[in-house]
Amino acid sequence: YGAPYLSFMDSSSLVRMDDTVKRVEIVQGGPSVIFGPGQPGATANFILRTGSRQQKGSVAFTYGSQGRERVDAFNSGELTHGWYYSIGGFYRKSNGVRNPQYPANIGGQLTATLKHTFSNGSLTFWARTLHDHNQWVADFPYVVHNGNVAPYPGFNQLNSTYNSYQLENFQVPDPACNCFENDNISNGRGADLNYLGSEFHEHFHGGWTINNHFIFDGGLVPTHALVNNGNPQTLSSFISNLTLPSPLTTGDVQATMPNGTVANPAQSVVTQQVWYVQKKIMNLEDEFRVDKNLGDGNTLTAGVYAAYYTDNDNWSLSSNVLITNRPNAAPIILSAASGGNIYQVSSPQGIVNANGGYYILEKGSATNIAGYLSDSWKIDKWLLQAGVRLEHINLSQQTTNSSPVQMGTKYDLWDNAVELPNGTWSHGHENNTMPTFSVGANYQFNNHMSAYVRVNNGVLFDNFDAVRCNIYNGSNGCPSRVPLQTVQNQEFGFKIENRWVYASTSVYHKTFNGIGYTPTNIVGVPIGPASIYGSTSIGVNFVGSISPFADSNIQVLRTFRIAFNGNWEHAYYKNFKGCFLYTNINNQTVCGTVNGKQLARLPSYQFRLTPSDTQSFNWGTVTEQMTFERVGIRYQDYTNLTPLPTYYDLNAGVNAVVGAHWEFTLLGRNLTNQMGLTEGNARFGGNTVQNNVG
Repeated sequence: YGAPYLSFMDSSSLVRMDDTVKRVEIVQGGPSVIFGPGQPGATANFILRTGSRQQKGSVAFTYGSQGRERVDAFNSGELTHGWYYSIGGFYRKSNGVRNPQYPANIGGQLTATLKHTFSNGSLTFWARTLHDHNQWVADFPYVVHNGNVAPYPGFNQLNSTYNSYQLENFQVPDPACNCFENDNISNGRGADLNYLGSEFHEHFHGGWTINNHFIFDGGLVPTHALVNNGNPQTLSSFISNLTLPSPLTTGDVQATMPNGTVANPAQSVVTQQVWYVQKKIMNLEDEFRVDKNLGDGNTLTAGVYAAYYTDNDNWSLSSNVLITNRPNAAPIILSAASGGNIYQVSSPQGIVNANGGYYILEKGSATNIAGYLSDSWKIDKWLLQAGVRLEHINLSQQTTNSSPVQMGTKYDLWDNAVELPNGTWSHGHENNTMPTFSVGANYQFNNHMSAYVRVNNGVLFDNFDAVRCNIYNGSNGCPSRVPLQTVQNQEFGFKIENRWVYASTSVYHKTFNGIGYTPTNIVGVPIGPASIYGSTSIGVNFVGSISPFADSNIQVLRTFRIAFNGNWEHAYYKNFKGCFLYTNINNQTVCGTVNGKQLARLPSYQFRLTPSDTQSFNWGTVTEQMTFERVGIRYQDYTNLTPLPTYYDLNAGVNAVVGAHWEFTLLGRNLTNQMGLTEGNARFGGNTVQNNVG
């Protein structure tokens, strides 16, 4: 896709791994800002398997706990002289680690390639269809004692979920018609996409090489989700805090379960937001590159990258459903009677408030065009690289403006002021041109050891969400225009490889700028013009392996290996002026500070150790491995008031290759049943732990 992410869609939403992928190449920093889409972070290339003269095929079946079943298949070969094919894919179905009482993961994909080779190059066409949906898991409560987390009573943090049959379907406001539509939560977050692409490579006399990569893709990326709100409370407490029109009082409200029985007022309840996002995308990309070998180890590369992409969205957010606070929860329906009238305090599915909310239509299109020039020069033991890129974006977007609409009768209290499109639109634009560069040098000490230094910058162009502008109940929701987000990266690395050890270590310093905001005081009054803040990150990455007995005559020792990877990072916010305003768990506006605080949800360190060993027999091989992972402390919020404690997990596996045609693998994850928090209550800022419950 032309943008690295959109709301309710990141790059991982568009990709599924299976046996049609030969390998994944990831470029982080340096050249990643020059070639292809010019990402300031990392660019991942999924290299597909193609056919050859040798006929190949495989079928795999996976069975696991939680009812996991998956079939993978692949076949490739020669159609006729110089023409080769491949086809493969997968289909899966499982209840998921957190069983929602319906399939949590269901779907698959099919990929095919057609490759033609000629004397100095090749032409490959490929196509893929992807249809896969996965459960969206909402946060649920946990207990905190002296900084340590423990399961909330009645929940198992390892496999519980609020999702259930009784919370599968909801009628929610549809901004496309200002009517209601069904939100089927069992569809979760998924992708229904089709791809068509090509790759062309040709070598010519005189040191010339041409490469072209083309892709056209599009389809639907929907989200059906329950999203957490505040902490649990009793049903009676929830009802007592309702705001009701006269002559109703909270004492008039009756609570019932879906089967009609009276709900226990002392039971624990929570509210969940019911989300339905319909996202339709289209993307057209092409990159044309010419390489010229200038001799003496010097290669010059020039290229052009272009992308045209669109986004059409329908958002139905913030309908709030009242549910029991237990795994596989049930909705609670509220009604009231007064003066001979029956009031529906909630919908028949338990939605207690669809008023306000965020119900919009938006659509946009964008064009990115970039030209780049790069040079790579091998001089004795030195490899020198430098590149520049100039990219232009032209983006336009429009979003519906909203006004309150009474969707039901005056006795339907839950939907009598829903913010829906009023027939007018607001427009957002982005028109910018920015350069980027990368300079690096690598010195090879010998055939086993080298070091490098690299400096580059990068730019993150605005996407459709960043320029979204709409009038919401009379207020102007247009963002303040600020400079683009940029990154500067300085990196030094060292690599060594021999039969005993492989190690690649890098030390880096990254500076981010361009996060837009308007400085305000505690009551939200601006104290300065639109401004930006950023962050600084200093860290160490390491990856490698050790084979301490590589020279041993004993086979079981010779194949023993310990792989490792991880990083340590000191990353913090800086240059924020005024109040960092956030809403705490008590719905109070708080003036906080973020300068010097660790980046939210980013661990200070993480590492993995994987010892493994392989034994050979006359019938095949057996490989055992175990991975110990530890993740350091993180913070849920920008102000570092909600810590997420360190955790570890232990995974293990055995792989057996039997003869030329059979392979068996047994894998187990989190064998010691550790509980690791990846996030806290994301709907609030500051400390979200209240009365030892988070």
